[in-house]
Amino acid sequence: MGGPNIGEESGQCASCGGPAETRCTGCRNVFYCGRECQKKGWPSHRDVCRPFTIAKNQKCGRHLVASRDLAVDDIITEESPLVLGPKQETEPLCLGCYKRITGNYRCSRCSWPMCSPECENHPDHKPECDVTKATGLTICVDDMDSPHHLYEVITVLRCLVLSGKEPKRWKSSTERMNNPYMRGAGTPQYRHNQEHVVQVLREKFKIHEYPGVDASESDIHTVLGLLQFNNVPTKTAYAEVQALYPMASLASHSCVPNTKPVFKDGKLILRASDPIPRGEPITAIYADILWGTRARRDYLRQTRLFSCTCKRCRDPTELNTYFSALACRRCSSPVLPMDPLDDHTAWACGKCSHEMSVEEVLRTTLALGASVEIALANPTIETLEALQIDWHSRAHPNHYHLHAVKHSLLQLYGRSKEKADEKEKDAAHWVEIAKKEKACKEFLTVCSRLDPTTAHTIPFVGLTFYEYHKTILQNSQRLFSQAKISTQQLKKRMLLSKALLKKAMEIFKHEAEDTPEGQLYLTCQEEIIHIGKWMLAVGLI
Repeated sequence: MGGPNIGEESGQCASCGGPAETRCTGCRNVFYCGRECQKKGWPSHRDVCRPFTIAKNQKCGRHLVASRDLAVDDIITEESPLVLGPKQETEPLCLGCYKRITGNYRCSRCSWPMCSPECENHPDHKPECDVTKATGLTICVDDMDSPHHLYEVITVLRCLVLSGKEPKRWKSSTERMNNPYMRGAGTPQYRHNQEHVVQVLREKFKIHEYPGVDASESDIHTVLGLLQFNNVPTKTAYAEVQALYPMASLASHSCVPNTKPVFKDGKLILRASDPIPRGEPITAIYADILWGTRARRDYLRQTRLFSCTCKRCRDPTELNTYFSALACRRCSSPVLPMDPLDDHTAWACGKCSHEMSVEEVLRTTLALGASVEIALANPTIETLEALQIDWHSRAHPNHYHLHAVKHSLLQLYGRSKEKADEKEKDAAHWVEIAKKEKACKEFLTVCSRLDPTTAHTIPFVGLTFYEYHKTILQNSQRLFSQAKISTQQLKKRMLLSKALLKKAMEIFKHEAEDTPEGQLYLTCQEEIIHIGKWMLAVGLI
């Protein structure tokens, strides 16, 4: 740490050497006698207290680097968003709480659809409310089930208003952020932004005439760039939105991130999900963790203008999940890219060396994706199993498109007679329960390799643990009623069922009560109580 080591034991203040009463509010490792002494001791302690520094290189631009060895669960940053708002493409939602809306209520001042009078007074909504009211514009949004172009301007507008009202805060927070957006001038995204954001803000909302706001075309494009390259996908109680954070926005991307985000009380708490040695980049993920490598890399090239070369992208097997693998026509073994970082590389079977061209791979993957999209629009056990059989000889069973099919199936299996009397549960039901258990295990195995913390797969993994507990519970009770397992074996399985429910609850613990995940959390609580009562009734407790 440098300097005297006073304050590293709870008895001494690190500044004056007197009796210590409080820990450093940053690292929690050093002690002070009070706030005044912490202020005095802070300058010499700052560099080792803050868990990160800001580095810069040609590949990543400015990014966060660990300033000391970080352990799992260490807090890296805890901060409120500089700006928060809807993603650029989104269905209509409330601009206060971000809940999906019906269109039955509109802000009494500006006519934007909202969910309630309470939300029209939410501070998040004030910028677009004031600007819309000033222009006298009436907002017309009728289709509440499809993305609407007017929502593309909201977060940009909020940035522009903040930069005008609090220029020092805006500048100090954004001047360190990366913005290579102008390199994309002339691209389809740039042209889209010019038509649907820049022109709409200037011609409909007259943003450049709003007092105190600088909103030339260049200013608006600059803000669009800041959002495109620095926004952090942020989970509110009801939707995923985008936000800029003074520090967290500088975490660089990796498809195997070493941090996990927790959104609580309007703040982002970024914790280490793995040990991070001093000098290592602090990383987050800005693509869908449940996409295959080519899909993730294409998305990142389009949205953030860089090609990911992380550990997962370099690995043809994607951490031994075979998440993008196809099946060899000759021997059915996995077919993988010879160089996953080369978009034009051939794909080859590791067993018989049969090759597939990249064009054939893309055609096959797109065809599989289209088939899955159609099947999941109206999923049934019959159609989804037929799709699995149809693609068995062409794609690995863990392929990311089939992974989505498996998640739907594990919810459907056993549902029709789940609450029926034991006598009504025929052989076909128990076959489905066996399939359900197998699907749950396979789904969780793949997710545990891609996202060990479950921070990026909360709704999928949490629900799967809940569904998995059903198979253990039903099978255990059935076998016990048939005298095929002992009382001790039954108790062991019932405790496993409760453990799976507790795992689901741990995953859902931060979810709002009136969301599907929050409701499932409450259901898990009820199920644990129900299992406890049943165990008591049969003498297991």
